[in-house]
Amino acid sequence: MESADSWLSQLKLRGSWGQNGSLAPLGGYVYSTDMASAGIYPFVAGNEYIAGARPQTMGNPDLKWETSEQFDIGVDARFLKNRLSVSVDYYQKHTRDLLVNGATPSLEIGGTASAINAGDVENKGFEFELGWRDQIGDFKYGVSGNLSTLNNKVTYLHESLTRLSGTNFHTSTITFFEKGYPVYYFRGYKLKGIDAATGDPVFEDIVPDGIINEDDKVEIGDAIPDLLYGITLTAAWKGIDLVVFGTGSSGNHIFNCITRADYPAGNKLKEVFYDGRWTPDNTNASKPRAAANYLDQYLVSDAMVFDGSFFKVKQIQLGYTLPKAWLQKAFVGNLRAYVSLDDFFTFTSYPGFDPEASAGAAISAMGVDKGSYPTSKKIVFGVNIEF
Repeated sequence: MESADSWLSQLKLRGSWGQNGSLAPLGGYVYSTDMASAGIYPFVAGNEYIAGARPQTMGNPDLKWETSEQFDIGVDARFLKNRLSVSVDYYQKHTRDLLVNGATPSLEIGGTASAINAGDVENKGFEFELGWRDQIGDFKYGVSGNLSTLNNKVTYLHESLTRLSGTNFHTSTITFFEKGYPVYYFRGYKLKGIDAATGDPVFEDIVPDGIINEDDKVEIGDAIPDLLYGITLTAAWKGIDLVVFGTGSSGNHIFNCITRADYPAGNKLKEVFYDGRWTPDNTNASKPRAAANYLDQYLVSDAMVFDGSFFKVKQIQLGYTLPKAWLQKAFVGNLRAYVSLDDFFTFTSYPGFDPEASAGAAISAMGVDKGSYPTSKKIVFGVNIEF
């Protein structure tokens, strides 16, 4: 709806709903019932042998598509002769019948269990966008920003499972898929403090039995951000143009897995192990002593989980478009030269290499930093020519 009033230029209400299915996790025919060779069996007569066979995968005749269903409602508005724009959305996305492997087959039948529809996941939140653009003489400028909230939770897990294992660090599993928690949250020990007498780490005994073991592991963070945001600034004056683009997140955590206890001589981040460490002269320490006991537990505790919030200036680009009168004799319609600084500035408290780190593309490895090479800073020069 457009308005003739000077303060309201346009108003639009939107709504959408849809479903789509996926079989992506079922590569390699993991859903089928397969037989495999299993040893050679002798026959008495003639000294002959024959290859045997056994079930390799159990199959699952009740398997369904993995279904994502999303609902969205929003409003777009423009004010002051389209100079001010505002958009607000609310969304809900439910992923049902999540396809996973990892169910334990019956002891009587052996073999490997087929994939099952094991879980449901809910994502919901708000999205906001605000923009302003204007012109003063030959000078044009604009600023726009967006912000999204995200609430993520596993709402169902198959009754045969307590939790699904995700990514491993050395000999420990550190991410899990479990009902009531964010997707593949971090699970580990809670650090109680550093023993002032010995310099060894002390952990919370969640199950009060005087023993620190797997039963004492709890949620210690997750990689799902509470907020995602971005900002874009543009300006142009007589052929000169400037674009500045930045993006960031808040509320997400990073599990730092750069150091392993079985590599005692390997390089370590000084902010994680050296600064504030226990020494005979510093017994009120926040980090354990060198070669402390219980380092295996320490490296899979919340001491290794850091705030992963960040803001990155992804691009600063300055360009110049030559006047068309200069180009006519060269039969060029348009020529623009530019220089760009990409991924040059990062603002974060995370002590690792890159707050956008991840052990891999898999969702089970989100926020797990195993020393992946950080995003490179780039200086880019370019020319756009139109004939």
